[in-house]
Amino acid sequence: MILQRLKRFNNFFDSRWEDLTRDTWIQSTYRDFSAGLIVALTAIPMAMGFSMAMGLRPEQGIIAGALACAVGRTWGGSKYQVYGPTAAFIPLIAGLMAKYGEASGGTPQEAHGFLVLVSIIAGVILMLMGVFGLGKYAKLVPNSIVVGFTVGIAIVIALTNIEDILGMENINDMLGQDENITGGLVHNISQAFSNLGMINGWSVAIGLGTFFLTKYLLRISIFIPAPLIAIATSTVVAATLLSDKGIIVVGDIYGSIPNNFFVFTPPIMPTMTSGVMIDIVYFVFAIVFVSGVESLLCSSMADRLADNRKTPFDPDKEFWGQGLVQIIVPLINGFPCTGALARTATSIKAGAVTPLAGYFKAILKLALAYYIASYLEVVPMACIGGILLWVATNMVKPSEIKEVMMHNKFHAGLMIYTAVMVPMTDFLTGVLSALIIYVVLFKFLDKPVKHGAEHEVEAIGKAQEKIASNGQFNRVTVPLAMTDEDAELLHYAANLAKREIAREFNFVHVIPPQRQPLQPKQEASIKQRIRAEVDKYFDTPVEGLILNSQVMSGASRLDKLIEYTVTSNSDLILLGHRKGRSGQRSLGRRLAMVTKASVWMIPEGTARDIKRIVAPVDFSKTSADSLSQATALAKLHGLSEITALHVYFDSSTIRYEEHVDEVKWHEQHVFEGFLANIETHGITIKPEFVESSIPSHAILRKAKELEADLIVMSTRGRSNAATILLGSVTSQTMMDSSIPIVAVKHVGDHLGLLDALIASRFWEKPDPKTN
Repeated sequence: MILQRLKRFNNFFDSRWEDLTRDTWIQSTYRDFSAGLIVALTAIPMAMGFSMAMGLRPEQGIIAGALACAVGRTWGGSKYQVYGPTAAFIPLIAGLMAKYGEASGGTPQEAHGFLVLVSIIAGVILMLMGVFGLGKYAKLVPNSIVVGFTVGIAIVIALTNIEDILGMENINDMLGQDENITGGLVHNISQAFSNLGMINGWSVAIGLGTFFLTKYLLRISIFIPAPLIAIATSTVVAATLLSDKGIIVVGDIYGSIPNNFFVFTPPIMPTMTSGVMIDIVYFVFAIVFVSGVESLLCSSMADRLADNRKTPFDPDKEFWGQGLVQIIVPLINGFPCTGALARTATSIKAGAVTPLAGYFKAILKLALAYYIASYLEVVPMACIGGILLWVATNMVKPSEIKEVMMHNKFHAGLMIYTAVMVPMTDFLTGVLSALIIYVVLFKFLDKPVKHGAEHEVEAIGKAQEKIASNGQFNRVTVPLAMTDEDAELLHYAANLAKREIAREFNFVHVIPPQRQPLQPKQEASIKQRIRAEVDKYFDTPVEGLILNSQVMSGASRLDKLIEYTVTSNSDLILLGHRKGRSGQRSLGRRLAMVTKASVWMIPEGTARDIKRIVAPVDFSKTSADSLSQATALAKLHGLSEITALHVYFDSSTIRYEEHVDEVKWHEQHVFEGFLANIETHGITIKPEFVESSIPSHAILRKAKELEADLIVMSTRGRSNAATILLGSVTSQTMMDSSIPIVAVKHVGDHLGLLDALIASRFWEKPDPKTN
């Protein structure tokens, strides 16, 4: 068994790479590269801030984050997890650096050497835990203690960095790595209140500016490297407009930042005493605990966030990988690292598919830091304080606290106890005593409270008139290639005509620009060919049916189709596409985004008859319109039932079973209120609820399971810039669908970037999880 585990642990090309196939490797590699770049841009300032808060140098955070990701992605047990410095280690490592550094008569090098020693021991223990299959036991740590520990760490981080933001620190005191960087919670609070007259208002403005800019940029989109932009902006302001205001910068404390990151730093054993022995046990236990709990919590969250339906993460292999991270990274001028929840979530949302994203993040982070190292020394310390304050505030999740409080009084008390004891005493006292209390009392007091369905649910638009669509279109534009590829499209169009979904069809052929202008005879000849081809399929008389043909010349097919759609006042574009060709998909997506017409896209090889319709809804007015349209289409096709699919995602990292049930119950009741305002044309609506953070994947997977013949969903038509920055579920679904899909344009909307930002109400969104 052990030999089998060792073989599995050291197998590089295992199931973590199952999504990298011969057919998808180009697309997957591009997505992994994009995700790696976004995370690298976000991680550089955070790694610097974490490192300085621990009492180490800024460049040590950069090398630790990059190397941890490379080692963790090589030997870890998760496909998606991003490794790096995390906030949970800040008070722990800061305490070690203070106790064995200059404040106690040692040197920073000796303190770091001791850190390397205890980290290696912890790494060996983690590896042995993986070998002996103990990974599953890390999951037994109660959620209440994890949440309480997180809240306690957040309090420590916020209060121990207050002097950076207030600009109260004297440069001469800072040069020796004093208590501000290394911790000293009580001392810092007392110093802050006794020196209020020394507050630098400009420093406060820089720190709070960094905090709010980071906070709200990330609410707009995770694709924005908010910490880097916030620090760069604040640094430019401090170096120009505020250059004479006495703002302390990184270079005042650390001097120049080197870009030779790879430095071997061996372990150092202090003179052995009983106190040193106790400290070794203390710090080893703490590193093992934080590494084990955070990595498994992050791996579990990553599988759920990525909607991983294949091989789940391996907890034992994850412990093996974590052990190697704690051994290798500190030896190369780094420090202990573990799975980072926020960076993992960012990587997944940015499109990461395989462990390649982690390697790209490591390489890009080092490359970027190499070239900007000389600029890092002019970053104001208030910026670092602002970033750490943002980290601290986002570590505290009200939804998780509420969930523990509702679970039962025992866990609520345990959470509060841990949250208070960690900052008031230390990590070991707070967490270990909480674990002892849990082990002793859980049999007697750990009884979940049963919650009924008495929660209030916001009714959606009870006073509104019913939203109704008739499922029919006035004018349909059908682009033709004038090749054999048109056959399926024309069959499909003829079938829609028989169902009276539209009465006027305009068949358009766009030809490349000619050296000589298109002559009337040539145009008439092509129109005649179009009509002859169309007549082959529209052979059944339909009363009132109008068939037109049009020939256009232009270098851009998209531009000409947009022009024709506008001039002909078409409200539907019927577009086919062949397998293996992305051009038509891109054309369909862009037409759906920029024209006033809906787009009905028909993949090659799909059935002409429609027997099952799936309509994704998000409880918005636009999705109500598309659901009504879907029921009208169902009626025209003689169906009695359609499926309304709602994709939701509960962002809580900590979850109890009753919470999951409550979320489902809430979604069901909100749907009932939503449905009350929609004209369903006598069609039965069967609701389906799927949890996924990637709606387009969930929609296509569920539609395939239901053997759907048509997906009907709404779009407001975002511009290119808005789609890139904010994403578009409809656009991504159209890009990947092998099932016919109707993108219903809601009253001809088109949203530019500013309109899309306002419509998203980003300022009301919850902050992302940070660590």
